[in-house]
Amino acid sequence: PSKVGSYPITVTTDADGNETETSFTITVQDTTKPVVSPIAGQTKEINTAIDPIKIDATDNSGQPVTNKVTGLPSGVTFNPDTNTISGTPSKVGSYPITVTTTDADGNETTTSFT
Repeated sequence: PSKVGSYPITVTTDADGNETETSFTITVQDTTKPVVSPIAGQTKEINTAIDPIKIDATDNSGQPVTNKVTGLPSGVTFNPDTNTISGTPSKVGSYPITVTTTDADGNETTTSFT
């Protein structure tokens, strides 16, 4: 099976007119975390726009993933529709940023950069 789920199976044999039946279930799970392409940090002058950062993530099931971004400096935002971080930092500092990528089955990958 190529999809997550439970698949009931029934096997019936009839080798000389004698019939017997057995049943069992095959359960297919997705326990593989999404894969996120490396994200490079950036150093910019204050009040200068960062180069937009596109979060590129894939999942082994082919289903869409969701991304959550924390630690962004003031003036920088994350657009979940385009999976892009962009903006203009308005305060000097070093900002550790964390991206949590989750697939449809709840498997998570955490990526950090500064």
